[in-house]
Amino acid sequence: MTELVVFCDPETLQADYLSEFLAERRVPQILFYQLDGAHAFYTYRNQDLAEIAWREEFDFFEAQSFWARDRRYAFISLGCGNAGPEKMVLRLMHDHGYCVDYVGVDSSPAMLELATANLDGERFATTFAQADFARDDFAERLGDLVSDYDHRIFAMMGGTFGNFDQTFVADLLSELIPVDDYFYLDVVPFYASEEQNRKLRERLSRLPQNLSAFFDRLLGSLGLGLEQGEIVGVESADGDLNTMRFTFYFQPTTEVRVSCLSTEVDLMPGERVELMSIRAYDVDSLINFLGARGFRLVDTYVPDVGRLSHLWQRLLFIKDV
Repeated sequence: MTELVVFCDPETLQADYLSEFLAERRVPQILFYQLDGAHAFYTYRNQDLAEIAWREEFDFFEAQSFWARDRRYAFISLGCGNAGPEKMVLRLMHDHGYCVDYVGVDSSPAMLELATANLDGERFATTFAQADFARDDFAERLGDLVSDYDHRIFAMMGGTFGNFDQTFVADLLSELIPVDDYFYLDVVPFYASEEQNRKLRERLSRLPQNLSAFFDRLLGSLGLGLEQGEIVGVESADGDLNTMRFTFYFQPTTEVRVSCLSTEVDLMPGERVELMSIRAYDVDSLINFLGARGFRLVDTYVPDVGRLSHLWQRLLFIKDV
């Protein structure tokens, strides 16, 4: 059973994202996914998902003490994308007799279409909410939707957490997630050795070259191309949170006009448009960062990621206060 609920119409969301783009010269990733970028993103992301050892993740998940076969659970994926990172775990939980319903939240209709197709045929109940979880009315409306469950597991999968300003998203989650509910997170972690971290830094910094088709599609959706400028990567700090943070900008070398949702913007040479940020984390720093906002670590593990060039680490928190 699949249900779609609409918390906010796409036109209103698009107008909000466009205003942000015009005011800050920053492309919200959500806006890109409104501009037919969903398929471009998963042309490479699906290859990553195929490498994960899902049975291992299920074993980690099922080992947690809050599971019981006579209780009902809501797995709430914030920024669900195509629902790929959570699909197999939820299937295995259902196959082993647990009642875990899925609630996928995304503001992009294109992403929700991909998620609907991806979960078609699964036996667990699925609800999709077309919504922006940063809007003021989201918490109340989501609460009405999932109030009848015994436990709620909020999740940010596929690196979603790292795409936001970290203080903003951590404070937002602290307000959104009720006490005694859970938060499941995946991030790219630091390695144990400086040499491995040096190689990780190099890989992150080369993202536009390694994923050139993705960036070409992103620029093309804005009416831009590399013949008009270049992609510039900048590493910067995240305040008290210890990360490798790379922000990528498009910097025109000539005057160009950006077309975005029927609006045109002129960019001057040297002016930068922020495209995206990615992060790798010192996990202890992240645990302390979220701990200051009422989240206590319950468990964590690093799954077998096959041939992927970097690790992913899963962290499960409970909201204490």
